[in-house]
Amino acid sequence: MNPEKVSIISTIVNFVLAVFKLIAGLIVGSVALIADAIHSGLDVFSSLVTFLGIKTAKKPVDEKHPYGFYRAETLAGLIVALLLALSAVWIIYEGINRFLKLEPVIFTFWAIGLMVVSTVVNEGMARLKFYYGRKYESLSLVADAEHSRADVISSLGVLIGLVLIRYFIYADAIIAILIGLYIVWQSFGIGKEITDSLLDVSNKNVEERIRKICAAHKIGIPGLKTRKIGAANFAEIKIELDPKLRVAEVSKITKTLEDRLLRNIPELKYIVISIEPHKMRRSTIVPDFGKTMCTSEGFEQIGPKKLGERIIIPVENGEISKIFGAKEYLVIDKKNEKILRKEMVKNPFFEEGFAHGARFAKAISADKVITREIGPNAKANLESFNIEIELTDKKLESILKNL
Repeated sequence: MNPEKVSIISTIVNFVLAVFKLIAGLIVGSVALIADAIHSGLDVFSSLVTFLGIKTAKKPVDEKHPYGFYRAETLAGLIVALLLALSAVWIIYEGINRFLKLEPVIFTFWAIGLMVVSTVVNEGMARLKFYYGRKYESLSLVADAEHSRADVISSLGVLIGLVLIRYFIYADAIIAILIGLYIVWQSFGIGKEITDSLLDVSNKNVEERIRKICAAHKIGIPGLKTRKIGAANFAEIKIELDPKLRVAEVSKITKTLEDRLLRNIPELKYIVISIEPHKMRRSTIVPDFGKTMCTSEGFEQIGPKKLGERIIIPVENGEISKIFGAKEYLVIDKKNEKILRKEMVKNPFFEEGFAHGARFAKAISADKVITREIGPNAKANLESFNIEIELTDKKLESILKNL
């Protein structure tokens, strides 16, 4: 399920709940119930706005919008936050009016039953939207989830008011005002996060991951800026390179760095890399068969051309190695559940006592590692590059059958 489908489901559910609450509120004469119905009615509009924002944000870039439409989703979230605040003001206003002009509220079990159903349904929708909103980093869907969670609190308040009205005549009005104040507080919290996004706040988590990737390849970063727009992140990176490098070498370095960053940090949608001259020692690794395996570019690329998802398995004496750092690895390229390549590749970085398994995995562009065990440093190194790790006790033959 994607955020668009979740927002469509939310629109339909909120419309049904709003209709039933409004009918019930008018019948029993409860201002809190009518206020909750209006709140659910606004949810219909907010879910629709969320859907349009998510859909617009996915539009491809064009000549007029070279940076895409990512901010559309943030604007949709801002509209949802404003709707929350407006609904809160209206609910508080109605609650105050009830104090000034008391009207009888009819106690009915079916109205209470409706609020119980409403509470359960809204909580389910809130959790669904929170899950997919955070998974896809959708600010508008998270804002809509907060709206649904406010509905849960609102429905619980109305439920309490319908029960207490039999014993305390002002209960309904007090509950309505408290619901309104809670929604005001929620709208301010959502608004702050959305305002940060509109002001292009930096993403420290993404910056840390960029620095780790560059540090792993011995590339210095004297300058780094990021900005978060909706679910998308943009980065401006200044890297240090040897001034003696040729243009072609510099171009290869920046292209490889860009590819690595985009592949390992999916949230990054746009990267600008600028070069700052810096003296850097040139080094190469030459394997037994005489071809240069890595250069001063800082990125080591070895092995056959990648054909799909790449899985590597450390092998020793025809079986899966007891340790991750091995002299050779079985390299498997797989696409659409079909194995396109199965080839043994020597680890050119292997030294006794210094296996360099993580270095091999990165240099051969592995997506997944299957091994019996792995050390904490190698594990952390691979995880920083989003390389999946699977620990197993199975025989190599059994592993290959299940791929």
